Amino acid sequence: MRFLIGAALGAALFTSASAQDRLPLAFPLACTLGETCFITALMDHDIGSFSTDYSCGTLTRDDHSGTDFTLPDMEAMKQGVDVLSAARGTVVGVRDRLPDTGADYGDEDCGNGVAVSHGDGWVTQYCHMKLGSIAVEPGQRVATGDLLGQVGRSGAATLPHLHLSLRKDNEEVDPFAPGTIGCGNGENALWDAPLSAPAAGFLKSGFATQVPDYDEVKETFAGTKSLSAIQPIVAWVSGYGSRPGDIVTTTISTEAGLFSQQEETLQRRQEAWFRFFGRRYTDTPWPQGTYTATVTLTRQGQVIAETTFSAKLD
Repeated sequence: MRFLIGAALGAALFTSASAQDRLPLAFPLACTLGETCFITALMDHDIGSFSTDYSCGTLTRDDHSGTDFTLPDMEAMKQGVDVLSAARGTVVGVRDRLPDTGADYGDEDCGNGVAVSHGDGWVTQYCHMKLGSIAVEPGQRVATGDLLGQVGRSGAATLPHLHLSLRKDNEEVDPFAPGTIGCGNGENALWDAPLSAPAAGFLKSGFATQVPDYDEVKETFAGTKSLSAIQPIVAWVSGYGSRPGDIVTTTISTEAGLFSQQEETLQRRQEAWFRFFGRRYTDTPWPQGTYTATVTLTRQGQVIAETTFSAKLD
């Protein structure tokens, strides 16, 4: 069987923008964008060793050939998030034998997945799907929105996510900006409904009574809604798309006023990152009430992401 899923092809960016070269695409996941799933990487438009997304932003990496839709943690993956066909077509490739361990298998770095031909040279490819979840087979016809499988972490994947790539006549196409070389504004996007691709953001956040382990955060850790009067009070966030110079500011308040405020300047470019803030317990019990944390991510003086969450101390 000729299988179309594999390593990134490294083909030239597709530049034709004529009407007959458009393939309308539906959102390919059964999740709520910005709440239960997130766009964490776009297609790289830079042909050299640097990287830039279609808007000349930085939500990409060098030679990234598609769009990444990421789940907040492995628990969300285990509960199951369906991958849906973005357009009608015929299944032309399937792989469903690699574990969800985030290992790089070389030419199989796409992991488990499905490839669908839509005619006229158009192919969509769905990567990193959950082992045992593939619901279609080669030669099967699918309609827009049909179930293909579920999001996983097979192949080269740090977090569970769907990598969706689109090709026309074996050339890579950015669904946010088809026909665009360099910067664009997304006005010719192929999505049948507008999609928002923020510059960066938060995947998860919460309170804890001790510093969480980041590996646990990536797995199942959800924090606590109940704080202790004699333990540390910690606010934590996991995020995506950080750049050097980004500022993370965390403010924790109670009904009585400001409890804690801290700021950190990030030093590295990271696809996924984790930070925590708060106060250690000393000798005086913390006052009862509701503790509310607001975390902002600021880039070049502009707030590009914000999250607010609360916990109670009874």
